[in-house]
Amino acid sequence: MATTSIMLHKLQEGMIIAEDVYHNSQLLVQKDTVVNSDVMDILNNSSVIVISIYEDDGDTPPATDAKAVQLSRTEKLRSSETFQKFESSFQETTQEFSFKLNDIASHTGSIDLDSLFDSANELMSQTTNTYQLMEILSNIRYFDDSTYAHSLNVAMLVNIFGRWLNYNDDDIKLLTVAGMLHDIGKILIPPEIIKKPGRLTKEEFDIIKQHPMKGYQLLNERKVDIRVCQAALMHHEKCDGSGYPLGVKGDKIPEIGKIITIVDIYEALTANRCYREGICPFEVIKMYEDEGYQKYESKFLVPFLRGISDTYLHNTVLLSDGRKGEIIMTNQMNPSRPGVLVDGQYVDLTKAPELTIQAIV
Repeated sequence: MATTSIMLHKLQEGMIIAEDVYHNSQLLVQKDTVVNSDVMDILNNSSVIVISIYEDDGDTPPATDAKAVQLSRTEKLRSSETFQKFESSFQETTQEFSFKLNDIASHTGSIDLDSLFDSANELMSQTTNTYQLMEILSNIRYFDDSTYAHSLNVAMLVNIFGRWLNYNDDDIKLLTVAGMLHDIGKILIPPEIIKKPGRLTKEEFDIIKQHPMKGYQLLNERKVDIRVCQAALMHHEKCDGSGYPLGVKGDKIPEIGKIITIVDIYEALTANRCYREGICPFEVIKMYEDEGYQKYESKFLVPFLRGISDTYLHNTVLLSDGRKGEIIMTNQMNPSRPGVLVDGQYVDLTKAPELTIQAIV
């Protein structure tokens, strides 16, 4: 679809933004956003002068009508053809992936990393950009969170993260495969422990904690790229030495292990489990802000939290006081506390410490 640049004063409702719009390093409007009155207000109150839009060549999707605007982004996304197609493909890919992982765990043949990557990449190729993929992944979390679905989600999230880090294609491919295989050691743990819905006993947790070493040994014996082996071994290590199985600190943890750790924990906390609902992404971001800079590498944690926060720009959220609002400005310095439009009033959450975001609605 062709694009063109226009002066802000020529922007009209119904046009579609062709490139992310930033102001002072803050994401104001995402690519592919249909311009409405709220978007106009955001841009008119910024210092943005030129906007890139899609040209009306007959392929441009029509602007949403007034009724559709009242629907939340979540409702519109889940009813879209793109989401429903992805949902079906996700189920199929997860099942195929489970066969591959079990085959890897039970046989001694070579591991085809290219084939693993291709299966994830084919699924991701159904989306147009990282923001759309992130939105879909955050709304597909009601699936049963098996080791296979979790690992596939981590693979796709870390693929996106690699793009946020401006990694090259080869490094992104390696990250993706590492995400797919990081938890393979869990296949060697008794399933009744892995699938236990309640709290684990100390003895059961000690058994669970064996999975990184088991995964490393399995992959290393099969001559898999050492970085993928390290991701399996190190994805529960923390920079302050509080992780497992080795309890190593800082520079002793390879970068791929630090990256997978951040994404693995985020996915695990925000995903629905059989014994609890997923935690709101902004609560998880706040958790990272409170304790993460001691436990996780800041050069990876900071861009990850900013990227997650940017993903939810223009989403409707539920605040802790029961009100709903729309995120209209992200906060690069404090990603858990964006700017929210509530009942026509702008609320800067950095100046309202008593308020938190409870849920994406």
